[in-house]
Amino acid sequence: MAKINFLILITVISIISIALLGNGPSPLSEDTLFQVSTLNYLSAGHYDGIISSWDLKKHGDVGIGTFDGLDGEMIELDGNIYQVKSTGSVILVNNSETIPFAMVTFFKPDKVLIVNKTMDYKELQQYLNSTIPSKNLFYSFKIIGIFTSVKARSPPEQHKPYPNLTVALENQSIFYFNDINGTMVGFWCPASASSVNQNDFHFHFISTDRKSGGHVLDTKLKSVIIEIDYMPGIYVFYP
Repeated sequence: MAKINFLILITVISIISIALLGNGPSPLSEDTLFQVSTLNYLSAGHYDGIISSWDLKKHGDVGIGTFDGLDGEMIELDGNIYQVKSTGSVILVNNSETIPFAMVTFFKPDKVLIVNKTMDYKELQQYLNSTIPSKNLFYSFKIIGIFTSVKARSPPEQHKPYPNLTVALENQSIFYFNDINGTMVGFWCPASASSVNQNDFHFHFISTDRKSGGHVLDTKLKSVIIEIDYMPGIYVFYP
């Protein structure tokens, strides 16, 4: 197990080193997480966009993130990038929008699960933890179906000098959706990559009609299909 951890750390370090050499596209495999910046860098208040939505789509067709100035929540689904504003409106973004932080991949499920019972957010995370084969891989999730409830958020656009993320989220908008159809997109990262992201689940939600969404704070499932993509590698694009 220690050997596997070491190899993953070497892979992460090598890929990050490549990313530092330039800002051109990388020859990523379909089983690679492409991440723009790091969560710590974003949390410190670095909200200037560093990659366009057009370029981001070259590295994945499913993902999550935010926009220049921390202007709302980003969700990519089927190659389309949506912006959930703090007003609650959902916009299909144009190719020139810029992004300071994102996680995307070319999604191909390695495992499919069907859940036809009520499950809250804590139970969902416990269930997912019990189904993933290793704590040393990266995982992408699509959870599609009917949700009894979803509690989501979206921050308002920030202006310079930017506050840190904790302060910026003090004025976030909270949305409550009940009996709604939609998709949760999310990721889980191993502890060995804690220098670039959190060792935890991170989900965004968008409704089937593309009119509601946000960063998931809480949810209760009713009937869903869970698709899981296993990813052994990560490529970090630094500002």
